[in-house]
Amino acid sequence: MLMIDNHGYRLRRPRKIPGHPGVVILAAALCAILLAACSTTQAAQEPPTPTPLPPDPALERPTYIVARGTLERVLTVTGRATPVDLARLSFRREGRVNTVGVQRGDVVKAGDVLAELQQDEALEELRRAEVDVVQARRDLESARQAQAKRIKERELDVERARQELARLLPGGEADVFSEAQQQLDTALRDLRNARDDASWAKTTAEEALRDSAEALNDSQKAYSTAWWNWDWVQKYGTDPENPTIIDPNGVRVPNRLTDKQKEEYRNKLTQAERALRDAERTVEQAQRARDRAVEDEIVKTGEAEKKAAEAQRALDNLLQGRDTRALADARRTLEQAQLALEEARAETLNAALRAVENAERAVEKARRRVEDGQIIAAQDGTVIAIAIEPGMTVSAFDPVIEVADPSQLEFAATLNSQQMRQLAEGQGAEIRLLSRPDLVIPAVIRRLPAPYGSGGSGTVQDRDSTTRFQIIDTRGQKLEAGISVGRISIVLERKEHVLWLPPDAVRSFEGRRFVIVREGERERRVPVTIGIETDERVEIVTGLKEGDVVVGP
Repeated sequence: MLMIDNHGYRLRRPRKIPGHPGVVILAAALCAILLAACSTTQAAQEPPTPTPLPPDPALERPTYIVARGTLERVLTVTGRATPVDLARLSFRREGRVNTVGVQRGDVVKAGDVLAELQQDEALEELRRAEVDVVQARRDLESARQAQAKRIKERELDVERARQELARLLPGGEADVFSEAQQQLDTALRDLRNARDDASWAKTTAEEALRDSAEALNDSQKAYSTAWWNWDWVQKYGTDPENPTIIDPNGVRVPNRLTDKQKEEYRNKLTQAERALRDAERTVEQAQRARDRAVEDEIVKTGEAEKKAAEAQRALDNLLQGRDTRALADARRTLEQAQLALEEARAETLNAALRAVENAERAVEKARRRVEDGQIIAAQDGTVIAIAIEPGMTVSAFDPVIEVADPSQLEFAATLNSQQMRQLAEGQGAEIRLLSRPDLVIPAVIRRLPAPYGSGGSGTVQDRDSTTRFQIIDTRGQKLEAGISVGRISIVLERKEHVLWLPPDAVRSFEGRRFVIVREGERERRVPVTIGIETDERVEIVTGLKEGDVVVGP
């Protein structure tokens, strides 16, 4: 029989084997045979020293003593060192790699372009879009400046209209009463002047017509004389003014003209005819001028009379409490200026703003297309893996570059859902490297994947479903990403000063747990309630007390 002392050591002691009566008979028979054999041998020779028989192993059962101690339910998994912030980078569209600007081990900054596809068309589209947005912004700024200018002009119009109205109101610079009286005086004066001017103009035109008529009469006479002279010259060839002369012999003879003299008479006719036509035109012009003068006298005098009447009515209306036309116009001008100012202020730049928004969206779309063909570092770190080279064809969203901070490592382990349900972020853990199982590295659970922790909402399936363990102290160990492997232990439950037995001591039948307790020479079945169960210890909640001896199966 085995016993466990307070130090946990197992002790063997003899025990009585209870059993079936047939077993006792068989044992007695065997003893009789052995005694007979011994007696025969002793008769033949000197008896040897007897050797005790070992107990039958099949009949020996282990025993256990119920003890108090500490129980821990521990979850142990295997994990691997990995960077805390590992970024797996990929192109967001397929294509052929044009440039790769980094190598494994290069240090990069967030925003650095690490690789780029062949995308001349996308780059040209982005350039055009950027030019368009610059022009759209310039147009918007011009529209704003033009609007501000219009508002300023309308404000000035309003101010001028106010000043004009104030000037026309009583007490202003242009008192409406005095202004109306002055306008009436001016209108009457203009009427007198118009009548005088029209009369003088008509008289002057009539005198000019008379003069031109006399000049025409003179021209007609001169033309008639020149015409008859030329006719005489053509018929007789002599001088019409002096047809005959006395020759040296004292004889009167025809006064013949030379060709030159004839040509002079012809020129005189031409000049007389031209002068006649000029005189006729002058008479016509003088007649028209005289007619205009008469008409102007009627029109201008009528206009002046109308203005004088209007001025008289304006003064009468003012005396009767009515606005003058100027005052009414001033009020209306002020209202129109105010409306124009309100319209200018309410005027929107929707078209220009939409143009800018559309251009900016086009730039953003073109930039996204270019960025989709680039791999851009999302964080500062070191390139720890690269799987592309220029000329390669790549697919969209296939990770080809990994960037991380190799100095910031943690352990990652893949757990099933049943295991993760028992854990919580911030819970302590211990890591034992496979290369140093004797050294304990303290850690805590930094992140559990959704829906068990903060690793996402659980609605979207995260590609990284590992549980992350933050290292508290490396204990001087140099860890390498992807190479350092360790066993991670997490205490799920811990109880101190509780009763416990080895798992082999507890039996089960039809879902009920019990043990066989030995009390002296007697054994009895005792049901027990189980608490924490580990591979080495089982917590006994009820049914036993410290020091009880339990028989194993």
